[in-house]
Amino acid sequence: MLLTSEGTLRSSTSTIICVLKATTQTMEGRRSKSGATIIKEIQSSLQIVSQSTNQIRVHEELLRAAGVRLDRAGVSLLYKLRLCANTALRVTSLAALLGVDAPTVTRKVQQLERLGYVAREPDPDDGRASLIRLTGSGQDIVERILAAHLDRLTRLFDGWDDDDVRLFGALLGKFSEAIRKDTEAIYGCSNERPNSAT
Repeated sequence: MLLTSEGTLRSSTSTIICVLKATTQTMEGRRSKSGATIIKEIQSSLQIVSQSTNQIRVHEELLRAAGVRLDRAGVSLLYKLRLCANTALRVTSLAALLGVDAPTVTRKVQQLERLGYVAREPDPDDGRASLIRLTGSGQDIVERILAAHLDRLTRLFDGWDDDDVRLFGALLGKFSEAIRKDTEAIYGCSNERPNSAT
């Protein structure tokens, strides 16, 4: 807000940006050396978590535990459809959600359709296009994979005190919300985010 010559306040985007930048710089400047070291340790830990969750063998083990024979791209597509609840999506929308091109999604949809995990239905707004929705079988596949993931996560907390797990959960939730807000600020609405975890 700026104070005008008439004594009224008016908004200014550049003023808001400057205030945000100054606030951020001030907070960065106030972080102690030990705080900066902790942030670097967190960064290192997040790299380990990211590498672990993105390893092909970990993904294959989760699918084996779930009793599912499907590649990562197929699982990602099913997961995105699950996140959209009962909303059927165009191939172009799925491609944007997955961060890949439409022909790639079309091929994957065809495979998943043959397996009975997704179904096509006519787009009422455009007779040339079709909408893709998750079938009951597809929903079951996603639920089995999520259950296997939950089992793995539960094993990782073996030996942790319940209070530590609760504290970690609360802090991770707070951190996840900060990431969500930052991502939405960068990419716009949450449906336009790049690949999420599978």
